[in-house]
Amino acid sequence: MITLSSGALVKGRYNPLSVEKWVMDFWERNKIYEKVKGLLCREQKKLFRFLEGPPTANGFMHVGHARGRTFKDVMLRYMRMKGYCVWDQAGWDTQGLPVELEVERNLRIKTKKDIETYGVENFVRECQKLVDYYIDSWRKASIRLGLWLDYDNAYETRNPRYIEAVWHFLKSMWDRGYLYEDLRVVPVCPRCETALSSHEVAQGYKTIKDPSLYFKVPLEEEQNTYLIAWTTTPWTIISNEAVAVHPTEMYVKIKVGNEYWILAEKRLESFVKTVNIEKYDIVEAFPGSYLYNKKYIHPLAEEVPKHREHEPINHRILVAEWVSMEEGTGVVHIAPAHGPEDFELGKRHGLILFRPIQKNGIFTEEAGKYAGKWFKEANPMVISDLMKKNLVVFVDEIEHEYPHCWRCETPLMYFADRQWFIKIEPIKDAMIRENNSVRWYPEWAGKRFADWINSARDWCISRERYWGTPLPIWTCMSCGNRIAIGSIDELKQYALNPEELHDIHRPWIDRIKFRCPKCGGIMVREPFVVDVWLDSGMAHTASLKQIAREENFSILFPYDWITEAIDQTRGWFYTLLFTSVALYNSTPYRSVLCQGHVLDKFGKKMSKSRGNVIWALDFMDKNGADVLRLYLLSKAAPWDNINFDPDETQDIRKILDILWNSVNFAITYMDLDKWDASNIDKDLQGLLPEDYWIIYELDRLIKSVDAAILSGDLHIAIRNILNFITETLSHRYITVIRPRVWLEEDSPEKRSAYAVLYIVLSTLFKILAPFAPFISEYLYQAFTKKYAPKDIAKESIHMENWPTIDESLLNETMWNSVEEIFDFAEKILRIRAEKGIKRRWPIKKAVIVSDDMKKASLYSKVSRILMIYSNVKNIEIVTDTSKNIDQTMVLVMDKPAKLYVDLTIDEELLMEGLARDLIRRIQMLRKNLNLPVDYTIKRTYIYSNVQIIQEMLRKFKNYIERETRVAEIFIASNEDIPGEKHKWNIDEYEVIISIEL
Repeated sequence: MITLSSGALVKGRYNPLSVEKWVMDFWERNKIYEKVKGLLCREQKKLFRFLEGPPTANGFMHVGHARGRTFKDVMLRYMRMKGYCVWDQAGWDTQGLPVELEVERNLRIKTKKDIETYGVENFVRECQKLVDYYIDSWRKASIRLGLWLDYDNAYETRNPRYIEAVWHFLKSMWDRGYLYEDLRVVPVCPRCETALSSHEVAQGYKTIKDPSLYFKVPLEEEQNTYLIAWTTTPWTIISNEAVAVHPTEMYVKIKVGNEYWILAEKRLESFVKTVNIEKYDIVEAFPGSYLYNKKYIHPLAEEVPKHREHEPINHRILVAEWVSMEEGTGVVHIAPAHGPEDFELGKRHGLILFRPIQKNGIFTEEAGKYAGKWFKEANPMVISDLMKKNLVVFVDEIEHEYPHCWRCETPLMYFADRQWFIKIEPIKDAMIRENNSVRWYPEWAGKRFADWINSARDWCISRERYWGTPLPIWTCMSCGNRIAIGSIDELKQYALNPEELHDIHRPWIDRIKFRCPKCGGIMVREPFVVDVWLDSGMAHTASLKQIAREENFSILFPYDWITEAIDQTRGWFYTLLFTSVALYNSTPYRSVLCQGHVLDKFGKKMSKSRGNVIWALDFMDKNGADVLRLYLLSKAAPWDNINFDPDETQDIRKILDILWNSVNFAITYMDLDKWDASNIDKDLQGLLPEDYWIIYELDRLIKSVDAAILSGDLHIAIRNILNFITETLSHRYITVIRPRVWLEEDSPEKRSAYAVLYIVLSTLFKILAPFAPFISEYLYQAFTKKYAPKDIAKESIHMENWPTIDESLLNETMWNSVEEIFDFAEKILRIRAEKGIKRRWPIKKAVIVSDDMKKASLYSKVSRILMIYSNVKNIEIVTDTSKNIDQTMVLVMDKPAKLYVDLTIDEELLMEGLARDLIRRIQMLRKNLNLPVDYTIKRTYIYSNVQIIQEMLRKFKNYIERETRVAEIFIASNEDIPGEKHKWNIDEYEVIISIEL
């Protein structure tokens, strides 16, 4: 037998903090993670390829992050137990706006101009320092959570070799004509002063209120005649250059008072209802094409004098088939600088691109009256000015979804700008094809992803920021020739001043100049960094290049499994697929588990500004990592959002207490009888029905958890485990076997109970290990290794294989019979509760009636379980309802057999119930005194002036002595008994108890 020298003891109550500290010390001291990895990866017969979705190295890990990281750890630990060598490289997303914004806050910087004043070099160094700080924090929090990853070889998107892989991708896109520069209307964050990609925009929508403005556009050649347009962005009227109508839809001219208004016929009914017009006349109807090229007077011509310089075809009516008949008026005001469709329409007709606004959202002098105003601030001014000119028909508020910056939460502004794009059309069909081969959990997420791909536009990859992967494009200042660079070596070959390259980030790389191979002029770098999502989207390749393991690509790609939040269908999942299909014509992942978000207990998004964030380390330092992990796993399906309620986590703590106490129970009696597993095969020969039942239940648990993990239903897996701990093991099995382990003599039925307990608990620890790695390790060390035969147990539970059950121990017939008996017992307990009969109080008799002789025989074999579990004095199994059924008996159930119980309580049963209540009180005193189970109390004094209590004490004296390990029960004649007195009510009768040790 192995002597436990680890110091892991199961005493007192479960304390997650002391348990987890012991385990972390044990893992670190013995290098358990390294040994597990070495054990499985030496031959690499089976490989499980995991790609880490890199956490952004800004901010601290909160419980929402901890949920996703727990999912990862469960899968990786499970796969190791299945015998796989797991590729578990950690990763950190280190660049981009998230880091820049925090550095700006730390330095009290508000604008890009402030960064230039502070110095880009200094600013970037501060970004590096911040990333170092947060990586250290995230690594500590991840280790505290129990997440085993290869942190020493973690990839970092800021690493030069990682950046080289991104450059290689961009050069490939350039060489194939997919990477291009163009003037487009793109979403811009005026706070960050940079463009965003469509997948970034998709992550920042908020429900806000904006103006809903119906306004008049006067026709130049028709007096008192107006087009009626509708907008939720009045500030864009400042840049208006045309009006669009649908060419084939019918439009109507209506007379309102002494004015004529023109709008789409299909929108008329909704319009007059919205703007409260009770009286109007339809004067004329015509197709939209009839209005083509008519000139109008700009509504803000006086406020924005620049419009007077705009010649036709500006300020004319154009036609466009995309004009909607579902909202508004069917008349759309066109601002080519602020709408993608507007821009394309203006480009087709040669409109002036009037852009009297800067990228920071501030209007320029060209905006006339509105110069110096922020674009959102201009809305009420424009409305007021239109009102003064009697050009407002109706104004209200509309609540709608509007895009905001996904990081700083500033409302976005659509803005015509020169940016760099990667074409999607050449690879879109391949992306859809490859997505069809991916297993998505849940399945609907894959379909949603396919829809996103279908509607995706060219990827705007350029960002006008500082801390990011530099766009590797150099342009000749003389002839405009361009060169794309794919590596650092290539960069040095072209560089006229390679000695300036102290770092490949900005500003150092901006100083590198080339000699143009075409004209001999000087080439400078395009002053952009690339979309941070491109960095992480190259992880399938760049993560290996960084650590010089490119040779592993052929065996790792595509990766078996990834998991991140559900919104990454428009983020990391998308950019991974985009880059992989573009480079390799293949998906980079085989299966994806989507994660829902963690909200606060009231369903609100957690944020520092709201003060409702629960930091993972803070929570674990108070409650433990296993409690956090199991709560996050069990609360809902991985892809569902959850409301995190700290009070609910205590339910998990209670279940782990039950497991702890179950192990404590086993150790107490096994040690008392000096049992170990050296003769377990012999001990298993005397199995009783409840033993077969729990072994079969254990086998079912293993198979259900197996299936649930592989289907992504981690919540079902852990719920099944927790239910097994509380119901199957503690409430049922241990309740039923207590009388067996209380036997004084050494008996086969007691030894078989120990053998089964050993198998069940040791197997349960293994099933629990991927989900709660700390408590399972601790109990494995304290229990399994204590009783296991020499050289059987491993150094750590995480070196064990996923468990299986010996088929010779599986008896389905017996399991089914015990299942039915437990069902009978639960029915009896329910009716007892309804009648107010305590569970500790015995009831006289139960009768099971079955006309199936085979069933009746099986019930006879398992009836002892019913007696113990539901506390029935006598069980009868009969085949004829006409016998043994007294009038006092109650029918409890009639399928699969009839069950009757006698609920009458006579004096004999009353006294036995009182005796059991008294025993429970004395056992509580023993526990409070920390007495060993086998310690015999010298004398217990008991006094009561109630006659039935006195009679009970005389009748059940020997029974009480045996059950409480007391040498003598002394029935006192008065209250004057020695020692510390304890008063209790047994039922409604007062008793006084004193113990003499």
